[in-house]
Amino acid sequence: MPDTTFHIPTLHTQDDADAVMFELQDLPCVHQADVDLAQRTAWVSHSTMIAAEDIAAALAEAGYEARVT
Repeated sequence: MPDTTFHIPTLHTQDDADAVMFELQDLPCVHQADVDLAQRTAWVSHSTMIAAEDIAAALAEAGYEARVT
């Protein structure tokens, strides 16, 4: 099961972190996620049925540009 870490430069508040976490938990094939507001990162454990690029695209659609670190 892949683990992917994303850098999300637009994470500035706890509300942002909560919104990102909500988006990640709502995606199919995401098993676990954690958002680190201080580091502006999100760690995601997901199946191979969803690509890291698809996760980043979902976050971008929600207003949070993300890139794989």
